[in-house]
Amino acid sequence: MNQEQVPSLAIILLSEDLEKLHAGSLVGSVASMSGMRVNFFVTMNALKAFLKDSVDNNDFKTGDVGKELLAKKIPLFNDLLQEGKDIGELGVYGCAMAMDVMGWKKEDMIDVFDDIIGVTAFLGMAQNAQVITM
Repeated sequence: MNQEQVPSLAIILLSEDLEKLHAGSLVGSVASMSGMRVNFFVTMNALKAFLKDSVDNNDFKTGDVGKELLAKKIPLFNDLLQEGKDIGELGVYGCAMAMDVMGWKKEDMIDVFDDIIGVTAFLGMAQNAQVITM
């Protein structure tokens, strides 16, 4: 099967809301495990949730559902992304511009990123893909 025939999904995470991060990661993880090629672009405020300190301290912006996810110790977005990477074809990329603005390095982030890239590179990956923004 050539690359054009493999259904692909591009998910842009830009919100720091735990519910949006979780929903986007769940959709992407299930899609990758179902045979789709999935690429995530983590940008703007969503990057804050990927900091090691945020994950270690469960320091997330939450609504009612997010509070319950944390209280019930449900595996979070980072676990869903890792599961998608382990089972399917899933890539996670941080936004170089937003990280540069905040002074963050790849080492400051949880170990789920494949690379830190610019928008142009991500648009190349997203060509012919269905795009979801959360």
